[in-house]
Amino acid sequence: MSVDRLDRVLARLVPWSGSAPQPLDREEVAIAELVAGAGHHRLVGVLGAAVAAGDLEVEGDEADLVARGHATAMAEVLLLEESLLDAIDILDEADIDHRLLKGSALAHTVYPDPSHRSFGDIDLLVRSADIDRAVAVLGDGGADRPIPALSADFDSRFAKSVTLRWRRDTELDLHRTLAPAPFGLRIVLEDLWAEPGRFDLAGVTVSTLSPELHLLNGAYHSVLGDTEPRLGNLRDLALLIGTGLDTDLVVETAARWQGQAVLARAIELVRSVGAPVGELGDWADRMVVTATDRRRLEAYGRRAGRFRRQAMATLAELGWRDRIAYARAVALPVRAHRRARKRSGSG
Repeated sequence: MSVDRLDRVLARLVPWSGSAPQPLDREEVAIAELVAGAGHHRLVGVLGAAVAAGDLEVEGDEADLVARGHATAMAEVLLLEESLLDAIDILDEADIDHRLLKGSALAHTVYPDPSHRSFGDIDLLVRSADIDRAVAVLGDGGADRPIPALSADFDSRFAKSVTLRWRRDTELDLHRTLAPAPFGLRIVLEDLWAEPGRFDLAGVTVSTLSPELHLLNGAYHSVLGDTEPRLGNLRDLALLIGTGLDTDLVVETAARWQGQAVLARAIELVRSVGAPVGELGDWADRMVVTATDRRRLEAYGRRAGRFRRQAMATLAELGWRDRIAYARAVALPVRAHRRARKRSGSG
């Protein structure tokens, strides 16, 4: 079974918002391969639910394989959530405001059962002015930063996020924005700090984004992050669209961020897997992507040469003072950054 074929089979098992999963012919799928694919796409919980509902018939050993895959994913999730609570405690103690992003937040706010949404890291948003201090206080708490910043002020001015190795061998990404440049530079960062959504996790109130901002975050991640978005990310978007969120606010915010092309592309991706997209689909049909935005989107294409393309596109977006600082940091990063890149084999 090819990857494309596997993805199509998985998509048929997913109960997209407002639609029922399609039962599969047992001869279509090898369970071991399906479990592995579901793990990659963050759908192993959905796979387990499909087995429980009879949408995928399995025999004894195969049921055990699905159950073990789900248990493994949930064990990782519990470790991540324990580590998240540790990070929140440290940031709160330092009086650093934060918002939880992506899968870990959506599992508890959008999914019918949190066990249906697995994830592989923690994503926390902090303000640009706080990101250096957040890295420092988490470092005092045991976090390790494998790759130092390119320059002393690069993170607070230009970076999308900082990746830390955190407790229990987990990954913690501290974000100051939702996407790398050039589209990331256009996001109005203060918009991200509007009235937060909240949920309870083990007795702790966790702050996150509103549904409208979660939708835009998911759109940017699906279109500008992975070259091939995970089906789990597309299901995030489908479920958010089905929550009855304020579509006018979504469109207005995308326009303020000059990110209409990103949102329209994300809506196309959701529709491509058979999920309903409602009024946003009508809007996307009317949207005309400019030649300039098409060029910007090309900066996020195939992985080969992506950093160079994004760097060149970023320079075109910056004023001359920022352009000089950015170009100097990229061309002549500090010694600690160069050494760490060399040790990791990525530079």
